[in-house]
Amino acid sequence: MQDVMTTTPPILDQIDVIHTGPGMPAGRFLRRFWTPVALLDEVRPGRAKPVTIMNERFTYYRGESGEPHLVGFYCAHRSTQMSAGWVEGEELRCFYHGWKYDSTGQCTEQPAEAESYAAKIRIAGYPTRAYLGFVYAFLGEGEPPEFPRFPVFERPGRLFPRSFVRHSNYWNGLENACDQIHVNFVHRNSEFTAAGMSREIPKIDAHETEYGILRDVRFSDGASRIAHTIIPTTSLVVIYVPIAGFLQHLSYRIPVDDESHVSFTVNLVDLADDEMERYVAAGKERARKLTELPTYAETIAAVLRGEIHLDDLDRPDIVNLQDDVALAAQPPVGLRPNDRLGQSDIQIIELRKIYARELRALEAGTALKTWTVPSELIATSG
Repeated sequence: MQDVMTTTPPILDQIDVIHTGPGMPAGRFLRRFWTPVALLDEVRPGRAKPVTIMNERFTYYRGESGEPHLVGFYCAHRSTQMSAGWVEGEELRCFYHGWKYDSTGQCTEQPAEAESYAAKIRIAGYPTRAYLGFVYAFLGEGEPPEFPRFPVFERPGRLFPRSFVRHSNYWNGLENACDQIHVNFVHRNSEFTAAGMSREIPKIDAHETEYGILRDVRFSDGASRIAHTIIPTTSLVVIYVPIAGFLQHLSYRIPVDDESHVSFTVNLVDLADDEMERYVAAGKERARKLTELPTYAETIAAVLRGEIHLDDLDRPDIVNLQDDVALAAQPPVGLRPNDRLGQSDIQIIELRKIYARELRALEAGTALKTWTVPSELIATSG
């Protein structure tokens, strides 16, 4: 197999994709898109909590109506954390001196100040939308783009959204989603094996599309597996889940800071009532078992210290653990020697090419590609 990187310079040479704070090239790029920032139900109506996304802190709160809102982290008065305050209607009152803000960040009331002063004060406020069990926000400048919908997840069935933090740079997670061969090795001792997802080394292809990358995997028996990378951080695939079988699976790799990212995922499950009850019960039992085991972070650390091996573990979260061991042990791109990519890495190469092109255009002030998600987009597995 030809070593692609021996004949071409590093695709991301002098392109910083790993730092996503305000003003950083990758941070500016990611903020051009709608971004999931929280699970809708992790905050109940009338409450608030702090969230950190792309090295910025925000306040996520739900109005008394249940509508989600995202505003700045601090009160403009004396920089107290807004999430400690009170939700009143669709507005948020600071608990320190009672300054109140609407969902756009405009100050609407200051109990100890002249009535005219509030109109001069505002904190950041962001457009938000609830969809698929997530809260999405537009964190960039100007008008947000068209909101990307995924009709395949609007079909009959029940949505199961969740989120978890991975202690690695988000870029490691993005590339892992485009890494097809890792399934045959990282996940060889998992439910994926029983589902035939690692039965042989497949042929791999990738094509840039109007939404991102079509990821094509072909097997010797003529079967294929089609997945999609939706720019900037989204993956649409088919996964196998016991009881439910093969499911459409949408996932996002969203930076928390430069050393960690949050994975927002959702499955659509369409089962008969009795089967759905079994599926939900199995999920609750899985959660119960995890409370009796060493924590996720402790287990990963023990594996990386060489104290245990993944093959010796019998855990319901083994697939995620397998991925996280690979990602946590891997320095981010730009902080490790140049990767020696081969033909099997064509989907990763395509991802790097797109980011390099778009970030160079952003820095140069030239036009970037307009990305659109077609309504018929679906992943397949064969």
